[in-house]
Amino acid sequence: MKKKVVVTGFGPFRGFEEENPSSIIIDELTKNGISGVDLELHKITVAYEDVSKKVPELWNEHKPDLVIHLGAHPVEKTIKFEQQAFSNGYCSNDVNGCTPADNKTSCSSEHETLVSCINCDFLVTKVTEKCALDGQKYSGLCVKKSEDPGRYLCGFSYFLSLHEDCSKSLFIHVPAFKEECTKEAVTEVIRETINTILFAF
Repeated sequence: MKKKVVVTGFGPFRGFEEENPSSIIIDELTKNGISGVDLELHKITVAYEDVSKKVPELWNEHKPDLVIHLGAHPVEKTIKFEQQAFSNGYCSNDVNGCTPADNKTSCSSEHETLVSCINCDFLVTKVTEKCALDGQKYSGLCVKKSEDPGRYLCGFSYFLSLHEDCSKSLFIHVPAFKEECTKEAVTEVIRETINTILFAF
């Protein structure tokens, strides 16, 4: 049986008005997929209301073995594995000019912080090895662990998935494409990351 993996990307938003790198990676995964993995790929509008509906729907409909949310960030040539997310502090307007009620996530969690059971330190080590990220390959593309996904739609969506199942959820921040840090290179690292989580843990 193939593992079922849901991967989401976001549409355009501030700083990425024309196209979001996470959306482009969804396109790349649509073209080539991941061998031995049943991928369910979705693009989500950068809007709290849409995310509040879509994330639980994806969990309920697909019963996935893993959910990966992709989002863009401004740090060049760096892919970040986010270890945790927060329930509140979502004060920034989304693309519709809205914020969530009380600036909190829409799930019923009693926790202010939820932590993924996926060990991001281990993941950094394994993916760096598997992709031979030596500081020069792909113009110096690297993977790092992060503990702050931000208080915008990235952190918001991640908290919702961690609330569903913290053992099967991860948020990955991806950079803009530049020089040899191409969409193909970043997508390949995402493929290896998914394979590592599914088969090396």
